[in-house]
Amino acid sequence: MEAKVMEQIHQRKLKHERMNEERKLTKEQKAAKHARKLAEDTSTSVKVALFWVKDMSHPYHRAKVDLNAQQNSITGGVLECDQPGKGEDDKLVLVVAEGGEKAIKRYIRLMTVRMRWRGEDFYEEEDEEEEELMVGEEEGEDGEQKQPKQERKKFNPNNCCELIWTGMAVKRSFHTFMFQSAQNMTVARKILEAKGVAHYWDMCVGFVERREGGGGEEGMRFRLGGGDESDDEMMTA
Repeated sequence: MEAKVMEQIHQRKLKHERMNEERKLTKEQKAAKHARKLAEDTSTSVKVALFWVKDMSHPYHRAKVDLNAQQNSITGGVLECDQPGKGEDDKLVLVVAEGGEKAIKRYIRLMTVRMRWRGEDFYEEEDEEEEELMVGEEEGEDGEQKQPKQERKKFNPNNCCELIWTGMAVKRSFHTFMFQSAQNMTVARKILEAKGVAHYWDMCVGFVERREGGGGEEGMRFRLGGGDESDDEMMTA
């Protein structure tokens, strides 16, 4: 009798373990489940956020901006172009993000709080000299020339990101999140004009002009939340 009871217990245990295995999700299934959890209904209205970034050239920033947009089902993109009278590396950069309200709230936090725009503590285990050094060929112990170390892209110590505007639109103006470069500011505006949102570019240009004109940053900063709902203008993009 005892042996029979033990066998029944063993069989129940095996059945329980088998059911647990069957419930386990594959990586693809887990990703799909996570996407469903983050999905928001944007069929009637879309939250939009516009950002100005001083320098978007570092691969770390480009990867983070893109990855977080994909993970949060955010459409829009990064539009950059040369500025008149400025160097090739000094581009005007506008980031457009459109999606669900919660997704945009997370994205605003990424762009204005979490992102290490100046590379703070990015190389925690590297000393300052190694961070800034572009190492050429080094002599090996056997006298052979070692391959040069790969040049590391430096962070811009003056880099920053500002939230230009946040509000509502009737529908999405973009189907994906992409990076685009324009030859000049006229072409950049035409790119957005084709999407029906040329005013996004106008807001970015106006923001930069006020910022560089010494008008003070206080008047240019927009509240991230908690204010009057009238702050969010309904746009018919």
